[in-house]
Amino acid sequence: MKSAWIVSFIRFPMLIICLLVFSIVFMLLGLDFQFPFLNDISPIYFTIVNVLCFGLLYHLLKKDGRSLKELVGIKRERLWKDILFGFLWLFVLYIPFLLAVIVTMVILFGADFHLHFQTVFTGDSISARPDWLLWLSASISLIFPLLNAPIEELMYRGYAQPIFLKSYQKIAPAIVIPSLGFALQHIMLAPSWEGAVVYFVAFFLWGIGSGIIYYKQKRLFPLIICHFIVNIAFSVVPIIFLITN
Repeated sequence: MKSAWIVSFIRFPMLIICLLVFSIVFMLLGLDFQFPFLNDISPIYFTIVNVLCFGLLYHLLKKDGRSLKELVGIKRERLWKDILFGFLWLFVLYIPFLLAVIVTMVILFGADFHLHFQTVFTGDSISARPDWLLWLSASISLIFPLLNAPIEELMYRGYAQPIFLKSYQKIAPAIVIPSLGFALQHIMLAPSWEGAVVYFVAFFLWGIGSGIIYYKQKRLFPLIICHFIVNIAFSVVPIIFLITN
């Protein structure tokens, strides 16, 4: 069970370390930075962590005599059905996610919460970044979903959840524990402390919903498809912004 705890929470300290390194580099180069809120280059440090996590997961599965392909569970005869389920789960998971965002923002900001979307999603301060760094981050964001979606689903749902379920013999901790790790790592995408709170609550509920779906359906690939769609939708935004500006 130790490995399940590691897999559930290892990404958060790895992201912190990456951000510390970037902050030191920015300081040496005389660039603006606001640790730990460097969300405009999140595709870079998330991709670094994804590559490291891929190696970790590969090692753990190989040690258990399993493979990444086995855990993903792609079956040619079910491919289109899994893709359609991916779109369905996107709709199902988006509803509690959106409600969590709104309710949390109401708690934080009160009735005029709608005036604080910039604080939560883009931040109030504007940091000057060199064009080459913004283009690098935007370019990486285009391939980011190909690695991020499967790695996160494999770690939290595919690997950790079944181990916790086997150890505790209860579904609640098996779903909740990986969901906490899933939510915690997503606060590293936030541009502000208020945003971090909103992200944590919203992604915790997303993790709970995904965990329930995986437990009921026993299929990971549809959730990977769902996760991929979400990632790709946000990944095209930086490149569009740079092209149009």
